[in-house]
Amino acid sequence: MLAQICHFLGVDSSNFPLNEHVCIVDRSKDAGFLIHYFLNLCKKQNRPLCVLGLTQSFNHYSSVAQKLGTNLLSARDNKNLIFIEGLQLLSDYVIGDQSKTNPFLQLVIGNVSRLNELIRESLESVQLSSPSALPPVVIIDDLSVLLSLGVPSKNVICFVKSLISLVTSYCPGGSLISSVSVSDSDSDEEDIWSCLSHFGTLNIEVSNLKSGYCKEVHGQVRANRY
Repeated sequence: MLAQICHFLGVDSSNFPLNEHVCIVDRSKDAGFLIHYFLNLCKKQNRPLCVLGLTQSFNHYSSVAQKLGTNLLSARDNKNLIFIEGLQLLSDYVIGDQSKTNPFLQLVIGNVSRLNELIRESLESVQLSSPSALPPVVIIDDLSVLLSLGVPSKNVICFVKSLISLVTSYCPGGSLISSVSVSDSDSDEEDIWSCLSHFGTLNIEVSNLKSGYCKEVHGQVRANRY
């Protein structure tokens, strides 16, 4: 399956591209497999990884990776993978954590520097600890979650732009993989996707079949490389 997806996306299964910005738009709620695919691919290539999990915990990704033959727990213990438990930080914010150190509280009020600093520190740590000399890959599983917590779309877009700048300037050759879920009636989600796709080198769109449900096929995937 890994080889088939690599072939479809035009990605070298033995050498994930440098300076790559993969943008995933999920219009079907079924695109989660792509995050697992890229995690598995980068781990197999021993790329240093920084993952910001906004929809799932590390335990979830580790469990799925194990079924795919990849040991994320070992990678984390060896500091070849830094997983930022964004889901926990978001939960703390929702239940009333008004601490100035919570990066998502800062993001709501328009300050993207705290979240960027958290990612920068993680990148610095993984680069220092990783046995690999390869540049790191940053993965964010679903930016649209931030909208549901009251973060204005303009703040999310500002965060995305500053993160792209961070990855390209601080980590020469580094790559970014980001995803956003988009529903038909949400213009804010479309605005974020428009921003992502503008900077993307590989844009992937997962959507439902226009003809409706099919027993064997649940959706369609389109990929465009720039």
